[in-house]
Amino acid sequence: MSLPKEPRQKMINLMYLVLTAMLALNVSSEILNAFKTVNNSLNNANAIIDNKNQVISKSFEEMVNDPKTKDKALIYKPEADKARKIADDVYNYIDGLKTELKKEAGSHIENGEEKFAEENLEAATRLFDTKGKGKELLQKLNDFKTNILDVDPEVKKQFAEALPLDLSVPKSKSGNSKMTWTTAYFHMTPTIAALTILSKFQNDVKNSEAAVLDYLHSKVGEVKVQYDQFAAIADADKSYAMEGDEIHITAGVGAFSAAAKPNITINGASQSLKPDGTVFYTTKATGVGDHSVTVNIEFTKPDGTKAVVPKVVKYTVGMPSGASIFLEKMNVAYIGVDNPINVSGGSVGSEKVKVSFTGGGEVKSLGGGEYTINPTTTGINSLVIDAAGKKFTFPIRCKYLPNPVAVVSDKQGGAIAAAEFKAQGGLIAKLLESEFDARFQVISFRLGAYGGAISSPLDFPNNGPRWTGDAASLVNRASPGTKMYFDDIRVKGPDGRERQLPSIFFTLR
Repeated sequence: MSLPKEPRQKMINLMYLVLTAMLALNVSSEILNAFKTVNNSLNNANAIIDNKNQVISKSFEEMVNDPKTKDKALIYKPEADKARKIADDVYNYIDGLKTELKKEAGSHIENGEEKFAEENLEAATRLFDTKGKGKELLQKLNDFKTNILDVDPEVKKQFAEALPLDLSVPKSKSGNSKMTWTTAYFHMTPTIAALTILSKFQNDVKNSEAAVLDYLHSKVGEVKVQYDQFAAIADADKSYAMEGDEIHITAGVGAFSAAAKPNITINGASQSLKPDGTVFYTTKATGVGDHSVTVNIEFTKPDGTKAVVPKVVKYTVGMPSGASIFLEKMNVAYIGVDNPINVSGGSVGSEKVKVSFTGGGEVKSLGGGEYTINPTTTGINSLVIDAAGKKFTFPIRCKYLPNPVAVVSDKQGGAIAAAEFKAQGGLIAKLLESEFDARFQVISFRLGAYGGAISSPLDFPNNGPRWTGDAASLVNRASPGTKMYFDDIRVKGPDGRERQLPSIFFTLR
C-alpha cells in the first residue's frame, strides 16, 4: 500500500501495520506452556528408554560371561554395541542443535536459571533454514536409519518398514505441495516448539535403538535382571556369650540399593542406618540361658510395594565358670588358612585348658588364650575345650575359601588405557572382601583379542600368571579399540584346590 503524505495519517497507518504484525506474531502463553509440557515429557521418556537400553547392554555383558550363552552373545553383542554408538552419536548431535537454537533465541543465565525467548519465531528459521541446519539434520537422521538397519541383515529385514522414525514431509493444510521438510518443521516456529520437535526426533532415535537392541538380545536369551527380590538379613556376631559380653547385631537388606533404604527396628526401637543400608546394634549379654532379639525390617520392593520381614536373632549366655569360645574372623573356619580364635576356660586357669579339633585339622596355641585352627575337611566339625577335665564342645562350620577374582591392574574388566594394560605383564587373582590375605596362584588362562589393530579374533593358551609367547605377542599387537578377554582362567589357593574363574573382558583405549 502507498503511504499518504499527511504526517498524522502516515503515523496512524504505520501504527496499524505494526499492530497487525504484532497480532500475527503473537503466540499465546497457553500454547507455549503446552509445548513445554510435551517437551518435558519427551525428555523424561528419553531418559527412561535410555535406562532400559543400558539394562540390555549390561545383560549382554553377563551373557558373554555365561558359558551357556557366551557363543551367541559374542556374535550379537558387538552388533548391539554398534547400534548404541550409532544412536548415541545422532542423539548427542541433536542435543547440540538444541543448545545452538537456544543461543539463537538469546539464551542467558538469570538467577541461576537458563532463560531464552521461548516465543521467538525467527530463531528456528535462522538456524535450520538460513544456516542450513535443517537439511543437515535430515541427512543425519536418514544416515542413522540406514546405519542402524545395517548392523545385522536380520535387523534390516525385520525393521526396514517398521523402524519408529518417520522422515516424510508433513502434509500442509494450505495444500502447499512444494513445502520442504525444513520448512514444514521449523519455518516461523516458536523456539519452544522447535525444541519439542527436536526432543521428538531424539525419542524416535531412542525407540529405534531400543527396538534393535531388544531384537538382537532375543537372539541370545531373556534379559537378566540384576535383582527382583530383596532378602532381609539380621545376624549376631556370636551365638554363645558370657555375661557382660557385648553382642553385635547387623541388620539390613540383601542386594541393597539406595532406592530401597529399609526402616529397621530392634526390640521395637527404630535404628539409624549405616551408609551401606545396614544397622549395627549392640547389647549386653545378661542372664544365663537362651535369649532372642526381635528385628523388623521394612523395605520397598522394585515394584514400589512395601514389605515387612520379622527376624529373630538367638544367642545363648553361658555360665562364668564354664568354657567359652569366640571365633574372631567369622562364624566359620576356612580350610587352608590359620583361623584365629580366643579360648577361655572361665574360672579355670589357662594352664588347665586343652583345646582339640575334631574332623581333621590342626590347632596351634599362641599363648594368652589365643589359638589358630586350620581345618582340612568341610562340614560341621567341633572344637573341644577341656577345662580341668570338664569338656565343652562348640560346633564350627568349616568351608573352602571363596573364589578370588581375576584382575589386571586391580580392574575386573571394562575400559582401560592400552599402555596401562600392557604394563601389567600378566593376570593375578585376588580374594576380595575377605578378612584373610590368602594367596592364589594363577596356573593358566586363554588370552584373546579382536578389534583395533587386530582385524580378526585370535586367542592363545598361556601358562602361569604372566603372558608369554603367543599371548605376549598378541598383547604387544593390541591398540586402542582392541577388546581383550581372558577365558578358562585356572587358579590354585592355599587349600590346594584348583578352581576355574569366570572370564573377564577389557576394551583398550
